[in-house]
Amino acid sequence: MDATPETTADSVLAEFAAGICRRMAEGLLEHTGGELRSFLSAESARLQAALADPATLEPAEQPHDPPRFSRKGHVVINTNPVTSHRNVLAPLLTEKLEDDRAVATVGPLPRQYQGPRGMLHGGYVGVLLDQVLWDVVFHRLGHASFTRTLNLTYESPVPLGEELTVEGRVTKIDGRKTFAEGELRSGDTVCARAEGLWVSPR
Repeated sequence: MDATPETTADSVLAEFAAGICRRMAEGLLEHTGGELRSFLSAESARLQAALADPATLEPAEQPHDPPRFSRKGHVVINTNPVTSHRNVLAPLLTEKLEDDRAVATVGPLPRQYQGPRGMLHGGYVGVLLDQVLWDVVFHRLGHASFTRTLNLTYESPVPLGEELTVEGRVTKIDGRKTFAEGELRSGDTVCARAEGLWVSPR
């Protein structure tokens, strides 16, 4: 069995294609008529050029999310809808983890995440907070756990088109239970707060 399921060039191609799809999704909500056709044609041409010669995309560094083999030999691909560079739904976080604290930046987020005009959909606020709080719990424990409860308090609308900061902290560990809290900010404005409980498997 090969060491990896695909070549580095193909992993880079997959992430490049995901980026094209993200831009297309945004363009579908930004353009109409002939402008939309021109936009889609240009993005399609970029993808076709990469398909014709994937090696031209290969950077000096490794791709962010190359597939790997599990211990049983199954192909494992990161499908996370927040962090995966191959999942076109993912806005992609830049995250720093230290001890019991995580700080992530994301955005600016495009219109496919919009709820009210110019604002981030409230449900996606919860997605971002759940991800960062789960990450800090995982970092603290060293193993996965399951979100049992996640309580959100919305303080103010979250604007699109601005970089956001999401912070999470572990506040208490009680046996299999880990408690965490955090907030999502736009600049210095706290837009939402969260607190939750994560339970480790038996």
